[in-house]
Amino acid sequence: MRVPQPEPATRRYVGPYGATYEGAIDLEALQRSHRPTYTERTKMTVDGNVAAAIPFLQWWRCPIVAGFPITPATKWLEHLAAETASGRYDVDRGGKKVRLKKVKQLESEHAAADYLTGIAAACRGLIVGTATSSVGLDHMTESVRSLGASGLGSVVLVDVCRATANYPLCIEGDPSDTLGHRDSGFIQVICRGKQQIYDTLLQLPAVGMHPEVLTPTMPAFYGIKDSHRNGSLLVEPDSEVNAFLEQALAEARGGTSNDFLDGAKSGPRTPPGLLDGDTSMGNCVTSAFFQGFKVGQKQRIQRALTVLPEVARLFEQRFGRPGIVPFERFGMDDSPEVALVAMGPDAGTAVHLLPELRKELKARIGLVIVRLLTPFPSEALASGLSGCAAVGVVNNAHHFGRGHLTLDVTEALTQSGRCPPVEAFFCGLGGADVSEATWRAIARTTCEAAGRGKVARRWHLLHDGVNLEEA
Repeated sequence: MRVPQPEPATRRYVGPYGATYEGAIDLEALQRSHRPTYTERTKMTVDGNVAAAIPFLQWWRCPIVAGFPITPATKWLEHLAAETASGRYDVDRGGKKVRLKKVKQLESEHAAADYLTGIAAACRGLIVGTATSSVGLDHMTESVRSLGASGLGSVVLVDVCRATANYPLCIEGDPSDTLGHRDSGFIQVICRGKQQIYDTLLQLPAVGMHPEVLTPTMPAFYGIKDSHRNGSLLVEPDSEVNAFLEQALAEARGGTSNDFLDGAKSGPRTPPGLLDGDTSMGNCVTSAFFQGFKVGQKQRIQRALTVLPEVARLFEQRFGRPGIVPFERFGMDDSPEVALVAMGPDAGTAVHLLPELRKELKARIGLVIVRLLTPFPSEALASGLSGCAAVGVVNNAHHFGRGHLTLDVTEALTQSGRCPPVEAFFCGLGGADVSEATWRAIARTTCEAAGRGKVARRWHLLHDGVNLEEA
């Protein structure tokens, strides 16, 4: 009996960057073979690593993930390995057991990054991911920076934030690893809480794979505080998770979800990417070509500022929860005199404390929690802070200047033409808890800066309400 041979892949030229090979992977067959992890909405209690792992099981476009264990990201890999080995994703084909989803465990983080590059370059239509942390992310730097410039927006690199390669070594969570990769070319989104982690993962492939963006994504959450602590999570059924992604990808190309999968009207079922098939420029260029390439890279990542709200709108329409926003706002609706800018899970303490701070200090105090780290939402943030007499910026990672976040906020305000005093605070370094006493000190110092019209000092390093440089 003659076995039908698959149709040869069709090569399609994509601008000056190379070609795609349509049909190299049968995406329709991959979709048909998907075995759902969840068939209905499910409430559960999980830690952050599990919340970040579940989407990789739900996406039919994600048949394989790469991993290497590193604290505090290890449970992400363990959950995926246990689920894929459970037999749930096994099928019988000609008397042979075939596993539809696989975890590829590698001997180093560098190898994990290389594996992501290879899979994504072979088929832009697949979502490929891994999770890492701290020195693991640092060891991936060579491949990560290549991925950031590649146009392979189907790559999702989960960073479980941990103090990076410092002495003394600390395995608790602060965002110095993510901040150290601001220039690696990824769209970076900070999450706090289990639901936010899960919801962010569901949305990011639609942003990264958008034809106008084509940039890999790096969702991040703080190690231990979110990775190891349990919280409530509402998981959506696989059918809705995948329908949302297909709708978003189709609308990005001007069609419907069926158009995207079928390749009709909206173009090929695989979005064009810079490393699909081959690259006509090659991987090494002269400086003249390098300049133009970097212009294109900067333009693509900036377009995420426009694409992200559209994806968030579709997400809220389907699931009834807010999509990704550049920053969260609390107490900002009554033109506050003072605003605090922070990110990460400890900002939740400030949210609950805000009414008390307003009463104690007799001032309208607002709070902004940054979510979109790269590209930084400078214009929107400056607009939101436009009426403030002073701004206090909270940094959770060490910096030899005024702080990574302080510099971003100051630059945004300066570009807007109005820059009030900006107090810089360091606290929560190495994953230390940011106490109520510390938030009170931050608010009080910022209010004092508003009254005098200038900052008290270049920076403040606080722990449990005490300025350590003065103790």
